[in-house]
Amino acid sequence: MALAAKVVKRTRDSFQFEISKENFESFCDAIGLYRREFLDALDASEKDHRAGRVTKRKSLRELID
Repeated sequence: MALAAKVVKRTRDSFQFEISKENFESFCDAIGLYRREFLDALDASEKDHRAGRVTKRKSLRELID
């Protein structure tokens, strides 16, 4: 299934697009953002952040190194 989206702004390094609410919810469901495991990990992350257990990163690519 394809996700219908409209590109509204494009630059050399990025692009912005618009999708409908229904398509967004379908996308989130397809990649697992509504799964219990993800939501539990998100809750734990928020607790860590509130407790000051954070690491500043400039890019998520740093996690690969």
